[in-house]
Amino acid sequence: MVTLEPATEDEYEGFLELTRQETAAYLEATMRLMKATWEEYGRWFRTVGQVFTIRDGGDVAGFCWIEERGRVLHLHGLVLGKEHRGRGIGGRVLEMLEARSAGRVDAIELGVHVSNKDAIRLYERTGFRTVKTLDDLGFLIMQKRMAGRGNL
Repeated sequence: MVTLEPATEDEYEGFLELTRQETAAYLEATMRLMKATWEEYGRWFRTVGQVFTIRDGGDVAGFCWIEERGRVLHLHGLVLGKEHRGRGIGGRVLEMLEARSAGRVDAIELGVHVSNKDAIRLYERTGFRTVKTLDDLGFLIMQKRMAGRGNL
């Protein structure tokens, strides 16, 4: 059973380390363009929005970081450990985020690096569409309208 629980202070380091392991190839280049450091990144996810620990049957499978921006839920990050990928966990997390934010937001938005083909396929399969391309960063901005909501 997949669950989302607010991350504890102890789990924040696990989120930062998993993010480094899984996204360093493109996130470091993005941070250089933004003139940001890993330390600043660590402060951002501790102070902006909320980080959740993703558990699968009690085991930590990964983390997600969200922020409500008006009527849009922004997914800053969804990162799963390698051994937890390809098992439907990411799709389940997206469903849970949608259910949690129903009635409060009109859309879910995220950025995904163009090299992350598996994530792009997951997002497209679950109803996300590319609305903008950030060529200088190599990211796609994708959105999914919430059920019953009009155009953004």
